[in-house]
Amino acid sequence: MTNLDLPKKDENGISYISYSQIQLFKKDREEYHQRYILSQKFEGNAYTDFGSKVGKALETGDYNSFSTREITTLKKCERLDEFEKRVKINFEGFYVLGFIDTISKDYSKIIDYKTGGANKEYQYNKEEYTQLCYYALAIRQEFGITPKTAQVNFIRRKGNAFKGENLTVGNEVKIIDVDITYNRLKKVYWEIITVANQIESFYKLYKL
Repeated sequence: MTNLDLPKKDENGISYISYSQIQLFKKDREEYHQRYILSQKFEGNAYTDFGSKVGKALETGDYNSFSTREITTLKKCERLDEFEKRVKINFEGFYVLGFIDTISKDYSKIIDYKTGGANKEYQYNKEEYTQLCYYALAIRQEFGITPKTAQVNFIRRKGNAFKGENLTVGNEVKIIDVDITYNRLKKVYWEIITVANQIESFYKLYKL
């Protein structure tokens, strides 16, 4: 098996990529070059920090850093049996690595937690949002089971950090069902291969 030459490699020298890496490559190749080829450290901000804070609370069930009102909202999110489950999709020459926010023990349901402001939830209804498709493919490949349900639990966020406002959990959680039917998973599978080869070609340009 010929190993694809991608920027990220594991301890065995095998190339791997992630959903976020693929999405960044598709969106902004200059930023991809800086992040993954030049290895410039990702600088978080108030919004990414807030998302991590919420995700950690949902993972651990520890809501002590949130107000009573915020806790009421967070408890509307469904917590399944396992959190941050490491999964991968093996391809010829590379693999895709990911971590599922929460998954049921029988692999029938997977959930991704997201936070965002007004109208930000609509992006997860779009064809371009395929993160849960990646996870479904990984479960299908490793365990021979395709999850029956894939959902985004979208937690409304209040506040504007750019105006110096504190970010807080809002009052609603929207449940968004994601299409993980066979035909969509097949399409995503082949797209991963296409983009991985594009990344290899792009990476080689900077190694000459």
